Amino acid sequence: MSLKYERNVRFVQATPDMRDECAKVFENSTLYDRYFKGTEFLKEMLYESLDAGRVIAARIGSGEIVGVMVYELKGMFGEFPYLALLGVKDGYRKQAIGSRLIDVFQKICEQTGFDKCFICVSHFNPRAKALYQRKGFKPVVLIPDLIREGIDEWVLMKRL
Repeated sequence: MSLKYERNVRFVQATPDMRDECAKVFENSTLYDRYFKGTEFLKEMLYESLDAGRVIAARIGSGEIVGVMVYELKGMFGEFPYLALLGVKDGYRKQAIGSRLIDVFQKICEQTGFDKCFICVSHFNPRAKALYQRKGFKPVVLIPDLIREGIDEWVLMKRL
């Protein structure tokens, strides 16, 4: 898919009727191939989070959803905000949509009174890890085989 440059991106709380469109954001990505392909794991995660109001969608002028983030306010250690899933649709990557979704996450954390937040990133995704570090997240620990055997996860933290 060719790159489509979009300036007009709005960030909205996603609703349950956006489930399928949110899931499509993750197709054609290494994350999808490694974790979700051939399973219902992505849809289950999205459905639960959408029902709980913990999904933000990046929507362009045409109405298409091109980015999604799933967060949990007490998802890390049952105490701290955790950005559980972040994806940008193929063809819309490298336009700072992911970076802006992270900004939205941080703002939600700050507005709800938290002084730190967390994110995990798979070892096979160095571009995402570099983005998170540019946004001020610091690697805390690398956990081997955390979710899937053979996939190590970096835990990163940011003080707000």
